[in-house]
Amino acid sequence: MNDIDVMVWMFPILFIFHDFEEIIFMQSWITKNRGYLCERFPKLSKRLLPHFDNITTSSFAFGVAEEFILISIITVVSYVTNWYILWVGLFIAFTLHLIIHCFQALIVKKYVPAIITSVICLPICIYIIKNIVKLFQLDAVVLYSILAFIIMIVNLVIIHKGMNMFSRWVAQYEQQSK
Repeated sequence: MNDIDVMVWMFPILFIFHDFEEIIFMQSWITKNRGYLCERFPKLSKRLLPHFDNITTSSFAFGVAEEFILISIITVVSYVTNWYILWVGLFIAFTLHLIIHCFQALIVKKYVPAIITSVICLPICIYIIKNIVKLFQLDAVVLYSILAFIIMIVNLVIIHKGMNMFSRWVAQYEQQSK
């Protein structure tokens, strides 16, 4: 196994390590910080908090599982085919995601779920990007990073709708089993 192979397999590991923090703390953090968020960001809170009221820890984990499966499939396909450019784009999009969490913490001015693992993962991601982008043409890296970021945003919208549906399904399942 060469260096690129090791770096490629780090993506699913870093992703799930990071998202464990979000899964574990998201629901209780929103409950604890609801008043602060409504006071500090009234318009945004009015739009986002009702959505997160419907998201349970299990439905959030369901969404993370979908992303993990997608990242794992792309990692496996990249490794097997030696075609890494889409993987590079997704990894850069993931790294931007970590940076966004850092800005969220700065804007909110307190702990947000995902900031600790973002700070831990960012130096590793930067190291990987620094070494992997040398293997590709810059225009291809930029193009696939933009494409991957668009895919990530579209997938995030779909996942959040899926989380809502999963939450309703779980609630119905719980009622049926009583």
